[in-house]
Amino acid sequence: MHRMNLQSATQSEGFAVFTQTAERYCLGLSNVAMRSYALKYMTFLQARAQGDDQEEPKNGRASSFDCVLIRSYLTKLYRDTIDDRSHRAA
Repeated sequence: MHRMNLQSATQSEGFAVFTQTAERYCLGLSNVAMRSYALKYMTFLQARAQGDDQEEPKNGRASSFDCVLIRSYLTKLYRDTIDDRSHRAA
């Protein structure tokens, strides 16, 4: 039982770190289309972390290259803060 509580505490801590860091990154983007896409992708990853299987957001008005960079950064951040913590706790 203690292990389960530790794991969920670690996951929610990772989720908080991800959200805080990702929001700072997204809101720091000066291009409106890139910021909009980044926020949508961040929301997509947050939903995934909570077990909600959503469709990945479309590029919208941001260029494909920009979207690849945004996805790459946010996915790495997600893995480093959420995936790693849940694997370490298990």
